[in-house]
Amino acid sequence: MSIIKSLVIAFSMYSKIPMPHLELDEKDMKYVMGFFPLIGLITGAYVYGWIYAGEILYVPDISRTLVLIILPVIITGGIHVDGYMDTCDALNSYGDREKKLAILKDSHIGAFAVIKLLVYYVLYFAAAFIVVQKAGNMQIIIMAFTFYLSRIISGLAAVNFRGARNNGMLHTFTSVTARKRVNIMLVMQLILCISCMCMCSIITAIVVVIVAFLVLLYYRHMAYKQFGGVTGDLAGYLLCVSELCMTAAIAVITLI
Repeated sequence: MSIIKSLVIAFSMYSKIPMPHLELDEKDMKYVMGFFPLIGLITGAYVYGWIYAGEILYVPDISRTLVLIILPVIITGGIHVDGYMDTCDALNSYGDREKKLAILKDSHIGAFAVIKLLVYYVLYFAAAFIVVQKAGNMQIIIMAFTFYLSRIISGLAAVNFRGARNNGMLHTFTSVTARKRVNIMLVMQLILCISCMCMCSIITAIVVVIVAFLVLLYYRHMAYKQFGGVTGDLAGYLLCVSELCMTAAIAVITLI
């Protein structure tokens, strides 16, 4: 029963998908991070469905791309975007570690958060537009899988990387996580995700996976150096950056 409750908690906390209300205990959070990537799988399915529904309905490519960008925010509630903005504010403060951690907890939006978000979505739109307009079916499927892959590596980072502080939502989940079993769940999903992507296009899949893990390495270095570890906001930053970089990689391959 705790496994089912962990699934419900994962979708309740990290998406806007309606879930039943359950009486929860600490033990029910043990597998949350193992189920977290499934939100990305559903998001990718909606994105893929929209791209082709829009084509059938003769929706202009620009409109299809704009809706594609909005869909993940609608499904997730934008919790990862909030983390991205907070992290950008903290990184651009150029303060010490404690000041940066304090900025992450601050509910106010800074100028750099807005600037970086605008830049992010302009770049994401540019990459996604190329994919929507020029990519074949197999590459579009791989782009849909990037939402799944980004959450798998985010889950692995959350469970295995050092935390920056002993409080916050991420710490609440990871402190009670059944690490060995959750790591097995995440690795199995990683293998499944990469296998499905390789069935679509081996070269594109390899490039996308390499890009994803390069972003993960950068993220670990940045998080440890700037914040002393990872937090929930930084996890949102990882999601956004990895999805942007993977989509950009697919766009480049499409143009070659």
